[in-house]
Amino acid sequence: MNKVHYLNSHVEKFREDIKITIDVENIGDLTHYCNLHIENKKVTKIFTECFHKKETYKDLIKKLPDTVERLGLFYLTTVYWIAYTCHYHNDKFDEAMGHCLDSIDMDVPLLNSPHFCKKVYYYLNPIDEVKC
Repeated sequence: MNKVHYLNSHVEKFREDIKITIDVENIGDLTHYCNLHIENKKVTKIFTECFHKKETYKDLIKKLPDTVERLGLFYLTTVYWIAYTCHYHNDKFDEAMGHCLDSIDMDVPLLNSPHFCKKVYYYLNPIDEVKC
């Protein structure tokens, strides 16, 4: 057993099961991922408006400025999809997250993990095969 696997196993024993809740009044707070970049007020405004208008994550992606870096795009799409599904389709949230996590082979999501966000982004936006 390598050290990384041992550490991850040890950490999971103490990880609490936290129910995800969405604070609609402060939905813009989800756009702040300070460990990845500083706040962009324009992105926060777009994110908040899309959420309150019940627009899909694909609409959000279209409205985001081109200056949003790739990692930010992965994060914003992931957080928006989770918040939207949790808040507007609460009865289907567990099922939707279950399908997502099964398809990317992950049991315990770390929502602030760039690796997790990238996997969810490609789960939501699968790459189509090019047919000649």
